[in-house]
Amino acid sequence: MRKRTKKKIFWGRIRDRISSVVRKINWQYIAIVAIIIIGVCVLIASYFICNSDAKNIAVGIGTGIVTSALVTMYLELINSRIEKRKVERYKRMLLNPLGEAADKLYVHIALNVNEYRVREQLGNSFLLPMNDTKEVSDFFFKMQEIDFNSIDSKDKEKYDTLVGISLTYFTEIVTQYERLPFESLIIENIITQDEYDQLKHFTLINECKRCINILNSKNLEEQDEYKITIRLIYVMYMFINRLIRIFDFMSTKIERENKWIKSHLDDIYFNEIYLFSDEYIQQCEERAEEEAKYYAEHPELIEEQEESEEDRLHRKINEAIWAGDVETIKECFPKIDKDNKQIQSELTWSIAKDVMKDKELRKLYYQKYGIKYKMRREKRK
Repeated sequence: MRKRTKKKIFWGRIRDRISSVVRKINWQYIAIVAIIIIGVCVLIASYFICNSDAKNIAVGIGTGIVTSALVTMYLELINSRIEKRKVERYKRMLLNPLGEAADKLYVHIALNVNEYRVREQLGNSFLLPMNDTKEVSDFFFKMQEIDFNSIDSKDKEKYDTLVGISLTYFTEIVTQYERLPFESLIIENIITQDEYDQLKHFTLINECKRCINILNSKNLEEQDEYKITIRLIYVMYMFINRLIRIFDFMSTKIERENKWIKSHLDDIYFNEIYLFSDEYIQQCEERAEEEAKYYAEHPELIEEQEESEEDRLHRKINEAIWAGDVETIKECFPKIDKDNKQIQSELTWSIAKDVMKDKELRKLYYQKYGIKYKMRREKRK
């Protein structure tokens, strides 16, 4: 029985493959090519005709057949290209609401998940599209196993931040997906059979709906709410991954988002992890030792050394931070180079906590660096 079943599956797959190839064949082009071949045969046959009148007629017929067939094929190619562009624009118009909703949610998930991974030093970031999603699955499975009863309030706050995404974003994707007329799209050749087969796979979207329905209920305990939210984030992340792997225009948009997400994560790593690492501290100590040794050997250079404008600005901001002088820092902000990580590092240091409570100063920080102000964590002991 098993052998028969395997044979049926095997032959079924072959039939599906043949049907797919047959559907892709453009029979109109094949007919035109056949007509061109007939015309060429007539021209070849005219070479063997001795009667000049009959020969001229055969040459005329053959030339006419080939010429008209070639013109027809040329026009058909132009029309099909124009039609293809129209279909592509129409497809984008229909799928754009779903793409926009997926893009917005992707940014929220990518930031929450990857900021957590960077701060916990868990390895590479999860940015879509991805072919191998095993590492993502393992990560979310471990996150689901977190027991709120066994962790302190500080760790609990981290997990609350991780899952802190409004349900509205998830509901919007489900709504836009269910509005799509899949059968009409495949019948009108707006989407291919392969795209239809992948889009019509309801497992992921049904699981998203199940999680949303559970989270909308009011009798959930905090632990259960956390686990279901983690499950929802994971399943929706996989669904977005599928979407952007099917449609190129969605993938292009996500790749643009990935550029600034990577830059943002690099800033977090530098300011919150690398600046407190043993490697960075060792490098600073080595540079200081080398500089001290150099000037010990060349004391005449100490007097010649002039303080640069950037150094003066850094010193002025540093003194203002220690003095709690908010106004001086505000005056200095337009002169700050946003690529100067040392100044940004000092502004996010715990010592700058009091001066950075000022709303206007936080607004200047956001305008300068493009991210909301957040104080750096102290180095772990």
